[in-house]
Amino acid sequence: MVKIAIMGCGVVGSGVADILLEKSEELSRKFNKKVKLARILDIRDMKGTPYEPYLTKNADEILNDPKINIMVMTIGGEDIAYTLTKKALEAGKHVVTSNKEIVAAFGRELVETAYNNNVRFMYEASAGGGIPIIRPLNICLASNDIYEIQGILNGTTNYILTKMHRDKMTFEEALAKAQQKGYAEADPTADVDGHDAARKIAILSSVAYDKFVDYRDVSCTGIRNICYEDLELSSANGFKIKLIARSINKDGKIEAVVEPLLLGEDHMLAKVDSVFNGVLVKGSYTGDSMFYGKGAGKLPTASAILGDIIEILTGSVEKSLPGFVKEKAEMTTSKQDSFRFFVRIWKNSISSEEMAKVVENSFGKVAIYCGESENNREKAALITGYLSREELDKKIEELTQSLNIKVENVIKVED
Repeated sequence: MVKIAIMGCGVVGSGVADILLEKSEELSRKFNKKVKLARILDIRDMKGTPYEPYLTKNADEILNDPKINIMVMTIGGEDIAYTLTKKALEAGKHVVTSNKEIVAAFGRELVETAYNNNVRFMYEASAGGGIPIIRPLNICLASNDIYEIQGILNGTTNYILTKMHRDKMTFEEALAKAQQKGYAEADPTADVDGHDAARKIAILSSVAYDKFVDYRDVSCTGIRNICYEDLELSSANGFKIKLIARSINKDGKIEAVVEPLLLGEDHMLAKVDSVFNGVLVKGSYTGDSMFYGKGAGKLPTASAILGDIIEILTGSVEKSLPGFVKEKAEMTTSKQDSFRFFVRIWKNSISSEEMAKVVENSFGKVAIYCGESENNREKAALITGYLSREELDKKIEELTQSLNIKVENVIKVED
């Protein structure tokens, strides 16, 4: 018999419990092993719920029970989750988690601890929610040299950007809507400043490139400076703004960045809207492979956890330590010399013809799109030719010498 315990019966943990209670007999038949939910750790009483008969408030009842084979870690945060996970592995229990914080911060140590105790530490649900991505990178794409990963890895920010554009909302209004729907936390910092996506791209990069990528080495820019005008004017030019987490493996050195980008409307990730996530993997043999689905939520994430449990039920074990446990990646910054940029400006009390002349003096002949006027201020945007950052800063300085033109935002264009 395989007994499973769940630590943390919140959104994801309760989803795992629901699936196990509904599907345990079916799983038992399918894998010829009796599968049973044994314990649920939670500080609440949860009286009158299906979880009540399994509840304990004492972690030691799980850790010290030799009959419990698999522990599901769905407690959030780092400290408690890490401590309990390590104790479970050292006690000879497999651990499956959706907790990206402990995977990003302690993944190397926990994978090695599991290996030394002949058990598994599995984390499919930590980087893509319900999207199968860790297993494809480890198995299906194993013959490829993966050289780039691009992803929309945070459903909260994707929902906010989608809502801002479709409903002409400010960032603050769309964030409040996301919080109302439960997509954003009361403190949304990790989401809107890009730290959540940084952890996830670090996890995916470590698996794909077989070298440990520390999430603290990922350059982060969030979406706080994006406004409706950026979305409106970029759309008029045939682009969509997305918060993209990206890593590139070039000559054994890794560049990893989270930042808003303008994507052409035919880019695969440009079509990923609302709370959905997408991961684009570029491999030496497969070319572009796209993974798409719900990146969060009770049942999608629980489904990914069950996938890891099923892999354990089939008896697979680590035959050797992954490379990312043994070697830390050498990080680098972009070697690309020049980019195109979206530059949003406003003009005050000058004609469009005068503005075009001022812009041409700085940037040469570029298309300018003008939006709706507000309070005698006309919104406008241009997309530059290829420029280095240094050249861009110089041209912006020239442009803003006009008292009637102000640069309000600059966003890189992904080609």
